[in-house]
Amino acid sequence: MFNVITIGSASRDIFFTTSRGKIIPDPSSIEGRLLAFILGAKVSIESAYISDGGGACNAATAFARLGLKVAPYMNVGRDEMGEQIILELVQEGADTQLIRMDEKLLTGTSVILIPAGIGDRTILFYSGANRNLRIRDWQKIEDTSWFYVGPITREAPELPHQIADFAQQKSIKMANNPGLGQIELGFEYMSPVLEMLDVLIVNRAEATLLLRSKDPSISISDNRQLAAELIKTGPKIVAVTCGSEGSYATEGGEIYFQEAIKTDIADVTGAGDSFGSTFVAAIIMGYDIKAAMLMAAINAASVVSQLGAQEGLLRLDEIRRSANSALETSNQKQSN
Repeated sequence: MFNVITIGSASRDIFFTTSRGKIIPDPSSIEGRLLAFILGAKVSIESAYISDGGGACNAATAFARLGLKVAPYMNVGRDEMGEQIILELVQEGADTQLIRMDEKLLTGTSVILIPAGIGDRTILFYSGANRNLRIRDWQKIEDTSWFYVGPITREAPELPHQIADFAQQKSIKMANNPGLGQIELGFEYMSPVLEMLDVLIVNRAEATLLLRSKDPSISISDNRQLAAELIKTGPKIVAVTCGSEGSYATEGGEIYFQEAIKTDIADVTGAGDSFGSTFVAAIIMGYDIKAAMLMAAINAASVVSQLGAQEGLLRLDEIRRSANSALETSNQKQSN
């Protein structure tokens, strides 16, 4: 029996770091800036790196390194990149029997452009085989204690509801880190899933978008309110990540805060996946919410300190050492 089955996307990620791109102000976009290159130019880069990515793949690697028995349910192409993803998951100790190799579409691929010195990135992505993700044999996924569901292809809007219904029927606990594709469908779409969740993990922008689709007139004063309002929608536990401003979580009573662990940021890709999967792994292992938040923050900080969504993922003993050190530092500050 598995501790957890992760469901969602897989990709091969290609990272390019360059100082040749120009940052251009763009008031018309939410982000307010554009990354630009000269049209027709041959642009040199400072570094290139290739690794695995995608929500279900990243989470599976995180769970495996933390010592849990995990199997990812996802689609890859019948190609060299798909074979590489499967091979690397096997090397991590994940069970790959639920991975399907698509006969028509290639493995999902992302090109991640990192402008030097900016601290952010632009992602060009090809969904590929992820578009065909469906649960074709439900019996194969019932032998687990938890589902961890990441972003689901926009081509299968019914899938999160089907998974939630199945989890409830089989008494399987479910954590959801939904993608923008699900949240943009609005609260009416999300509500049946939210009501059945054991854990919901979203970032600040996703939380705001979801709550405003529920009530356009809502006034959101601070990050704590996001967690307080989201827990009312049905999940047993809610965690909201706020980047460098830390994270908030609640079971419906006290709202807990965890500051972000300071580190030199190389690439923010995978920060949300590492936080969400580590938070849920800690809950599975019996840790309380405060401890789970600290462990998740430590792993997320390690991930963003390196290129790639998986390279910085820590093992349980490494997180425990870092957590003990962080607690000692905190106690020293409080005693001074």
